[in-house]
Amino acid sequence: MSPVDPEQSGLDLMCRNSSFRDRLAISCVVACLAAGASLLPGFAADARGQVPGPETFSKEPQTPIELWEAADYLIRTGQAQQAVPYLNKFMKSKPDDAVLLQIRDRYGVGSVLRLDNYPETRALARPLTSLLAAASLRNSTRADRIQRFVNTLTKSSEEQEYAVERLREAGPYAVPYLVQALDRANIPAEDRALIAYNMGRLDRSAVPPLIAVLESSDGRLAADAANALGMIGDVRAVPSLTPLAATSDTGAPARAAARRAIARLTGRSFESQPRSPVRVLTDEARKYHRHAFLFPGDSALIWEWDADQKIPVPRQVSRSDAEAYFGQRLAREALKLDPADGPAQIVLVSQALEKAVENAGFKAVTTNDPTGAFALALAAGPNVLGQVLQTAITDGKPDLAAVAATALGQIVDRDVLTSGRRVHPLVEALSSPGRRAQFAAARALVLLEPRRPFAGSSQVVPILARFVVNQPAPRAVVIDGNLDRGNLVASYLKELGYQSQVARTGADGFRAAADGADVELILVDAHQVGGPWRLVDILSNLRADARTAGIPIYVVGPLNNQAALDATFTNYPGVKFLVTPTSAAILERQLGGRPSEFSDEERATFAGEAASLLALIASRPGNPFESDLRQAESALSLALNTPTTNLAASSALGDVPDAEAQRSLADVVLDVSKPTPLRLSAAEQLARSLQRFGPLVAADQEAKLLTAFDQEREPALRVAMATLIGALRPKPAQAGARLQQLNALPAAPEQAAPAPESAPSPPTPEPAEAMPAPDAEVPPPADGKP
Repeated sequence: MSPVDPEQSGLDLMCRNSSFRDRLAISCVVACLAAGASLLPGFAADARGQVPGPETFSKEPQTPIELWEAADYLIRTGQAQQAVPYLNKFMKSKPDDAVLLQIRDRYGVGSVLRLDNYPETRALARPLTSLLAAASLRNSTRADRIQRFVNTLTKSSEEQEYAVERLREAGPYAVPYLVQALDRANIPAEDRALIAYNMGRLDRSAVPPLIAVLESSDGRLAADAANALGMIGDVRAVPSLTPLAATSDTGAPARAAARRAIARLTGRSFESQPRSPVRVLTDEARKYHRHAFLFPGDSALIWEWDADQKIPVPRQVSRSDAEAYFGQRLAREALKLDPADGPAQIVLVSQALEKAVENAGFKAVTTNDPTGAFALALAAGPNVLGQVLQTAITDGKPDLAAVAATALGQIVDRDVLTSGRRVHPLVEALSSPGRRAQFAAARALVLLEPRRPFAGSSQVVPILARFVVNQPAPRAVVIDGNLDRGNLVASYLKELGYQSQVARTGADGFRAAADGADVELILVDAHQVGGPWRLVDILSNLRADARTAGIPIYVVGPLNNQAALDATFTNYPGVKFLVTPTSAAILERQLGGRPSEFSDEERATFAGEAASLLALIASRPGNPFESDLRQAESALSLALNTPTTNLAASSALGDVPDAEAQRSLADVVLDVSKPTPLRLSAAEQLARSLQRFGPLVAADQEAKLLTAFDQEREPALRVAMATLIGALRPKPAQAGARLQQLNALPAAPEQAAPAPESAPSPPTPEPAEAMPAPDAEVPPPADGKP
C-alpha cells in the first residue's frame, strides 16, 4: 500500500464530513494547490489565471439541492457564466415544493434575487422567483398547517404571537379557517374572544375575505369581522362597513361593531361623517365604474360569502368582472338605504348596461337583451337614462353612450326636444367622440319623428351621410407634406387591409378624416411641412371635432424624435408615437393589430341603416330634417354604387332638390348593367324629383333617356321610364312621332300551326262485328242519343 499523504487525507476527510457547498469550495482549493497558484479572497484561479470551470469540482452536482449549491457558490464568487449550466439543469429537474422551500430556508430568498444582478443569469431570475413564490404560497396555505396555527391562538401569548405570524403568511386564506373556528359549537367564550382578537392582528391581505364575512346572517360573526377590520386599519373597508353601520336595526351587534370600526378607521364617529351613507356607497360604486382602482393584473381574486358553507370563498375573475361585482353591489346597497336616490340608480344602470354590452355585444343587447339589463334600463325611465347617457359621454364610454341613446330614444317624449331649456342628451350625443354613439343618437332622433326643428337637428343628416359612405374596408388618412414618403406608408397600410388616402396639408387631412365615418386611423408625420398648420394645429383640430375626436392618431417620425414630442403628447391624451416603418409587418407590430372601432360587418350594417334613415326622412315631407337632405347628396350618390345601400339611396335622392341628385338617378336608369329593381326605383324617384323640382338633368342625359325608352322592353321599367319622359315635358314633335307608333287596335294574334298528330294504332277488330268502311256513314244509336 502506498503511503498516505497527510494533507490530502485531511482534505478528503473534510469533503466527506462537509456539505456540498463546502466540498465545492474545497475542490477549488485542491485545484489551486495542485497548480501551485496563490488564492485571492473570494476568487480562485488556475495556473493560466482563468476561473476554474465546472470540471474542477471534486464531485459533479447531481441532485437539485447540489445543483443549486453549485450555482449559488459560483454566483457569489463572481462566476455567473459558469453557473448557467447548473441553473439550467436545476430547472430541468423540476424541483418540488420541498426542494424549493429547503433552498429558501437554507440560502434565503436573496439567493434567487441575486440572479437578476448578472446579465448571464437574468433570464432565469423571474421564473425561479415565480417557482419559489408559488411553492411558499402552497406551503403557507396548506389546510393542516393553517388549522394547526388557528388552534394555537388560544394558547400562551408566545404561541399566539408565533401563530399569528404564520397565519399572516397564509394571507387571506387564513380567514375561512378562523371563521370556522369562531362558528364552532360549544366553543368557550374565552377561546372565541382570543380567536376574534387575533383575527384583527392579521395584515391587510385579510381585508377582502373579512369584508365578505360582513354579509353573514350571523350577527356575532359579522360583528367579529367588523371589529377585525377596524383593528387592521385599512380605510378602504369603510364603504363595505357602511351598510351595516347604517342599518335601522339598532340592536344588531354588527351595527355597533361597524360604527366602532368606521370611527377607528376615520377618526370620526359614524354620526359625524362628512358624507351620508348613500353618498359613500354611490361614490365608491362610481369609482369602480370609472376604473379608478388599480388591479395588479388583468384578473383579480374576489371573495364572496358562501351561505351554505358559512365561510368566505375566493373566485378568480377578470378585472372588468371585479369592477362590475363591487360597483353594482355597492350601488344596490345604496338603493336599499334610499330607493329613490338618483345618482345610485344612474351608476347601477350604467354599470349593468356597460357590462351587458361587453359580454353580449351591442347588437344583442339592443335586440334580444340576453342579460336583461336593457329592459331594466328602459324601465328606469327617461330621466335616469338621460343622465346615464350624459355621464357616459363625460366619462368617455362610447359603447355605453350608444346603448343608452338607443334605450332613451325608445321611451323619451319627442316634445321634450323643443320644450326644455337645456340641450337634450340625445343631441349632446351627436357631438360625442364615439361614432357608434353619434349614429345611435341620430337614428333615435329620426325615429322619434319630431314635428319641428330643435337645437341640434341640423347635425342629424350630416352624421347619417358620413355613415352612408362607409366602405367594406376601413380607411386610413396619412398626413405628410412629403408625397413619396406618405405614399410609401400608405402602401404599408394597404397591405394591412386599409384603404389609404394621403393628404399633403393638415387641413386636407382633417377634411378627409371628417368626411366619412369609415376612417379608423390617422397617421401624421412629425415634420409635416405642407400648408400653414403645424403639428399642434393638426392635433388640436382633430381632437376638437366630434367627427374625428375618437379616431386613433399616431405621430410618425424617427425614434430620436419621441422624447422631444412627449411634452406635446401630454396635451393630447391618446395620441401615440410611431417610429417610421420600413415594412408593413413593422407597422402592424407597432400598431398592435388593426385599431378598428367597427368590424367590416358593422360598417356595412351602419351604411345600410343610414341610407334607410335618409330615405325615411325623404318620405316625410315637412319634417325638420328634410331641408338638410341637400347636404347628403354626394354621399347618397356614392351609395348608389353599393349593393347594401343603393335602393335606399335612390329613394332618398328623389327628395334632394339638387341637379346632381337628378343626374345621379338618371345615370342609374341608363346603366343597363344595374339590377332591374334598382333601375326601377331610380326611375320612380327621378320622376318624383322632376315633378317637385322640375327638370335638372343634363341635356345629353335627357336625349339618352328618350332613346333608352324606345329600346326598353321590360314592361314595368318601360312604364317607369315613360313616366320620366312625360315629366321631362317632351316637345310636341317628339311626342307626335312617338304617338304614331301607337295602333288603335292590337294586332290579331298569329295563329299557330297545329302540331302534327301522331296516328293512333288501329284497334283490334271485334270478331263478331265488321268494321265500317272509312267513308261509310255511321247510323245513329237506337235511342237517338249520341
